[in-house]
Amino acid sequence: YDYLIVFLGTIIAGETVVLAAVFLASLKILNIYLVILFGLLGIVISDNLWYWIGGKLKGRLNYFKKYFPLVKYRKKIDFFKKGFEHNSRKFLVTSKFIYGVRIMTILASGYQKIPYKKFFAFNLIGTLGWLTVIVLLGYVMGFSWNYLSQYNNQAKYYVLLGLLILFMLRYISKRVINFNNHGQRP
Repeated sequence: YDYLIVFLGTIIAGETVVLAAVFLASLKILNIYLVILFGLLGIVISDNLWYWIGGKLKGRLNYFKKYFPLVKYRKKIDFFKKGFEHNSRKFLVTSKFIYGVRIMTILASGYQKIPYKKFFAFNLIGTLGWLTVIVLLGYVMGFSWNYLSQYNNQAKYYVLLGLLILFMLRYISKRVINFNNHGQRP
């Protein structure tokens, strides 16, 4: 079931699941080759679903705009328009490396009816490059974890506590920024 979880997890959460699975593979809990295979399959299926959804949005966006003004997202929409007008191939490949942009890029690819073969080829190139970076990061994290535990078994807990504090600070700062920008209670 481990690899089924990796496969389904990458469809839903993408990079987070792959990074965690590679970390576990570096600790010899999972097989790295199977993690890469099932992670790649999950990402490809996920990206194709987002591309299909983007294509289905083409006729419905005017209805959506009428009832949900997109003023809040104008900068992001303009960013995607310029990116696709300039060079959709390069934009598809590089968007994999920009957190929070991947899905929007794929939706925009479907919406703008980029030919499927072109989308698939350049998205796959970006995915393979991105996956290589994630595999390297996960392995480095795993080896660092083993290194820490060799010298001080409690060091792992300090690292986990530090990560927990960082995530909490990030969450709180987002809430404060949201409150300051919108004047509403978080």
